[in-house]
Amino acid sequence: MLKRWFPQWTGWPRLDRGWIIANHKLVSFHAAFLTSLVSISQHITSRADVLREMFFSLEVVISAAMWYVAWHVNIAIHEIGHYVAAVKTNNLRPELAGPAEERLKKDPLPFYLKMFFLIPYGAFEGVTKEAGSFHPSVKAQNLAVSAAGPQASKVLSLATLPLGALIVFGGRHLGELASLPPTLVNICIYVGRFLFAVGIVALFDFLLADPGKYRAFRARQAEAAEKSKEARDSAGATGKDFRWCADQPAKIKRKLAVHRLQEVTLPDDTVVFAPWEFRNSIMGGRHTEEMGGNLSFQELMFLPLTAQDYIEAQRITNALQNRVMQIIQDSEGLNFVGIGLEGGVVASYAKRKGELLPEERALKVAVQSIEECGFVPDRDVCLALDPAASELSKAYREKTGEQDSVGQYLFWRAEEPKVLTTDDLIDLYKRWVKEYPIVSIEDGFAEDDHSGWKKMMKELGDDIFIIGDDLVTTKDSTIAKCAEEGLINTALIKANQIGTLSETLLATRAAKDHKLDLVVSHRSKSPNEVMEADIAFAVGAMGLKCGGGSNTERLIKYGRVVELIELAKKGIQITRRMDPDLTITDISAHEEPTNAGVPTVGVVVRLDNGVKFTAATPLGTSAGEDEAIHLVDAIIEAGPLTRKKSSLFVYKEKEKSYRFAPSVKAESIAAENDDELSGLWMRSRRYGGKGCLNAVANVEEIIGPRFLGKKIAALGSLQDIDRELLLLELDLAMRRGKIDRDAPAEEKIRVMQRKANLGMNAILSVSLAIGRLLAARDGKELPDLLKDAERAIDRDALYGIKS
Repeated sequence: MLKRWFPQWTGWPRLDRGWIIANHKLVSFHAAFLTSLVSISQHITSRADVLREMFFSLEVVISAAMWYVAWHVNIAIHEIGHYVAAVKTNNLRPELAGPAEERLKKDPLPFYLKMFFLIPYGAFEGVTKEAGSFHPSVKAQNLAVSAAGPQASKVLSLATLPLGALIVFGGRHLGELASLPPTLVNICIYVGRFLFAVGIVALFDFLLADPGKYRAFRARQAEAAEKSKEARDSAGATGKDFRWCADQPAKIKRKLAVHRLQEVTLPDDTVVFAPWEFRNSIMGGRHTEEMGGNLSFQELMFLPLTAQDYIEAQRITNALQNRVMQIIQDSEGLNFVGIGLEGGVVASYAKRKGELLPEERALKVAVQSIEECGFVPDRDVCLALDPAASELSKAYREKTGEQDSVGQYLFWRAEEPKVLTTDDLIDLYKRWVKEYPIVSIEDGFAEDDHSGWKKMMKELGDDIFIIGDDLVTTKDSTIAKCAEEGLINTALIKANQIGTLSETLLATRAAKDHKLDLVVSHRSKSPNEVMEADIAFAVGAMGLKCGGGSNTERLIKYGRVVELIELAKKGIQITRRMDPDLTITDISAHEEPTNAGVPTVGVVVRLDNGVKFTAATPLGTSAGEDEAIHLVDAIIEAGPLTRKKSSLFVYKEKEKSYRFAPSVKAESIAAENDDELSGLWMRSRRYGGKGCLNAVANVEEIIGPRFLGKKIAALGSLQDIDRELLLLELDLAMRRGKIDRDAPAEEKIRVMQRKANLGMNAILSVSLAIGRLLAARDGKELPDLLKDAERAIDRDALYGIKS
C-alpha cells in the first residue's frame, strides 16, 4: 500500500541498507542519550534546570562519548567478525590472505587491537569502507563470512547487554540500600549505561544487519548435523567418527561387479544395464595446475549405490558436490578455488594433526558431505580414487633429475611437498580403505612400477577395484599381459587412447576374456560428445566415469544413458533400415571446440539425401606413454624446412617427427625472412601449440577421399571401416620412411596403434561418425552395432594381417 501511495518507497530503513555508518550512529545516539534518563538529577525543579541538563551539563559530554564509543565498538566487532571468518575460510583476497594468516597466528592480540581501532575509520587494509558501508575484501561472498558479523554482534550483545542492565539496576537501587558513596553509585550507573548502550546496538546489529544470513547459515548447519545424525543412527554407527567394518569393502565390490545402477529386463528376457556412475567431485593433480589448489591426486569420485536410476543419481551427486563446496567455504583451513574441467571442485586443504597429506583432509570432507546429505557411507554412497600416480612419479623425476627412478612419488602440489615410496603408498592405501568408504583406486602406481601394482593386488585386490589406466592405455595385448601378471582386476577404457572403435572393442573383449571388470572413461578436454556412454552401454561396463554433473559436456554423456534405457524399455529402433543405394557425398572436418578452450577434430559425414552423421574426439591432459597420438600442429613432419633450417628444430625419436626448438622465438623466425617458415611457425603456435589443422587436413585430403562416392551398402562392417583407416595410417608411415614395407607384423601393428601420422583425433572421429552411419543404415543405435561388433571382431583381420 505504501508503495502505491509513495512510488519512491524502498522499504523500511535497515542497518544493512543505505549508509551503515549513519544508521549505526543513529542507533548509538538513541542508546546513549535515552539511557541518560537514569542519570538525571533528582533536584530538577524548573525548565531552566531541564535545559541545563540537556545542553550544558557534564551528562551531555558523557552521553556523547558513550554515543561515539558504542558506535565504534559495534562497527569494529561486527566487521572483525566478517574479516576473521574470511581469513579462516581462505576467502580473503589472495594478496591479503597470507599476511593476515601470519599475523593471526603469531601476533593475535596486537592484530586484533589494530583491527579494532582502525576498521571504523576505513584505515584497515582488508576491510573496505565505501559509500557509508563496510565490507571485507573477499574473493566472493559466502554464507559463512556473511553470518560471522551477526554472530560477533550476538556474542557482544550477550556479553554486554545483560551485564549493563544488571550494573545499572545494582547502582541505582542496591547502591542506595547499601548506602554506597554517591560517586561510586554514579560510576556504576555510567559503566552500566555504557555496557547497555553497546549491547543494545549489538542486539540490533545481530537482528537487523545482514538480515537472514545468520539464520540461513545456522539453519544450513543444523540441517546438515541432523542429517548426519540420522545417517549414523541408520547405520548403527557409534563413536565420534564413522568407520567401515573390516569385511565391508569386499561385499560392496561384489555388489558393483554383479549388479548395475539400473537393470532393465526386456520383453525377450534380455537385460540391459546402466553402469555405475563414477562422478568426479574433488579434483587435483595436473588437471588443476592452472587453477590452483594443493591436491596432487587427480580425482576423488562419488559412486551413488542406492539411486534407482540415472536421474536420481544426478540428484544425489549434485547434492553431495554442493555440500562439499559449502563445507570448504565454511571451514577453517579450506579454500574453494572453483570448478575444474571435469566438473569437480578445486580447492586447497590444510592438513590437520595426524594427516599425512592434504588428500586425507579432502577424503574427510567427502565423507562429511555424504553424512550431512543424509546418506550412509558405503551403504548409499562410496568413494573412488584416481591418484594418477604416473604424474607423481614424473614430478619426482623432474624435481630430482633422477630420470630412471621407479617407486618414488612426489606430492608436489602440497605446501610441504612429500615423497612417498611404493611401500609407503601401499600402507597409505591400506589404511585409507579401512578408514574411508573407498571402493576403487585407479592408477595407484606409475605405469612402470609393476612391483607396486602386484603388491596392491595382493593386499587389496579382493576388497576393491584396482584399475589400470596409464598402465594399459586401452590396448588389448597390454590388458591381457597385465591381467596375466596379476597387476589389475579392472581395466579403464578410453577410446582415444587407442584410436578406433574396433580397437576399443578388442580391448573390452580382452578384459572380459581375462575376467576383468570394465570402467569406460571420458577425458578432461571434451567436446559435446556422447561416445563414452554409447561404448559403456554396449559392452555392459561396470562403471561409467564421465565427470561431475555441473558441466554440460559431462552431463550429456549421462543423459545419453537415460535415453538408451528408455529406448530399450520401449523397444524403439532409431529408424527403419536406410536405402542401401544412398551415397556418401561429403566428408568434412573442422576444429571442434572443447570445454578447455583448445580444439579437437570434428567430422561430418553427409549422404546424398541430406542426412549427416557427426563425431568429435576428446583429448586428455595426462597421458600414458603408450597412448595413440592426438595430432597437434606443434608436431612437424620431416621436410625441406627441417633439413634446410635444422638448427631451429628438435627431433623426437619416438614419433620420428620434429618440433621447433624451445629456444626459438618469433624474432628468430622473422630474421629468416622465409614466408613458408613463418607460416609453419604461426600454425605451430596456435592454441599454445594445440591446434589441430593438420589432423583436419588429413581427414579431408587423405581419409575422406577413400569413402566419398561409396554407397552405404558397400561400406561393409565397422571392422572393415577401421581396417581401412588403420591401413591408411600404415601407408602414410611407410611413405614418410618411418617403417619399412617388409617390417614384422607386430611392428606394423604398433605403428597403426600409435597413429602418429594421420593422428588419433582424425582417425577416431571418422571411425565414430561412420560407425553411427552404419548403425543407422542397419536400423540400430550405435550401442547395438558395437555390441554385435565386439563379439565378431577379428584382430588379425582388423590389422590387415589376414584378409
